[in-house]
Formats: sequence, C-alpha cells, structure tokens
Amino acid sequence: MDALERATAYLSRKPHTEQEVTDYLLRKEYSREETAAAVARLKEYGYIDDLAYAKLYFEYGFEKARGKDRIARELAGKGVSRDVIEQAFEQLEDIPDEEETAFQLALQIVREAGADPEEMTYEEKQKLQARIVRRLASRGFSGGVCYRAARESVKKV
Repeated sequence: MDALERATAYLSRKPHTEQEVTDYLLRKEYSREETAAAVARLKEYGYIDDLAYAKLYFEYGFEKARGKDRIARELAGKGVSRDVIEQAFEQLEDIPDEEETAFQLALQIVREAGADPEEMTYEEKQKLQARIVRRLASRGFSGGVCYRAARESVKKV
C-alpha cells in the first residue's frame, strides 16, 4: 500500500489534521518525500483542511461545554497553527457565552455536591468554590471566568 492509499484509509475513519496525517505516515515508515507528496495531494483534493477541522473541533468542544482556551490548546497539540486556530474561531457563527456556560456548570457542581450555601460555613463555601474553580479550569475556562462563576453560583443556590 502506498502512502496516499494509507493516508486515505486513515482519513476515512475520521478527519485528521495535516500534522496528524504526517506523523501517522512517518510512524508507518514512509519516507519524508512520500509523506510530503501524499499530504500535498490530500490537501489539494480537500481531504486535509486544518481550518475546517479546527472549526468543527471548536463546535464539538463547545457542545461538550469546554472553554475556548482548552479547545485551542488541544488543536495546537494536534499541530494546528495559532493563526489557523484564531481564524477558525473568528469564522464561527455560534459562539456560546463562556460566562453563562461556566455559570451553568458551576451551578451543576453545587447541586451535585448537595450543598446548601445558606447553611454552609465560610470555610465550606471556600472549599466548594475552589472545587468549582478547579473543575471549570480543567474544562479550559479562563481564571476570571472560573472565579466569577464559582462566586456567583454559591450565592445563587
């Protein structure tokens, strides 16, 4: 099987970035020249398009209630350039409000904890807020968004 066939089979399962396809072919021990030629042909045919991939990845990440920062980090880890990531984000039509998404997640965490902030001590509230901040940060929300959502969610419930 030549590099182009192997890459096409790899892409038939799910979309991949240019870097992922390149890395895959190199792992399969194709030469750099064969790999570059196959990737160039696939880009020409539109089978590899990092911009389209990044837009889909942002949409998927937002559906999973992830923050922009985490999605951008994951895309960078897949070899997508910072410029392409920014361009993809700018081209999105439906960008959820990060503050609102983080706040809803924070409320869910408070409910899951079974805590009643009215009956909590100051220290218990601080611990709950810290847990909320950690969970939101792990989803890729910025520090300010995490702290505001944690503070507001403990007040609202």
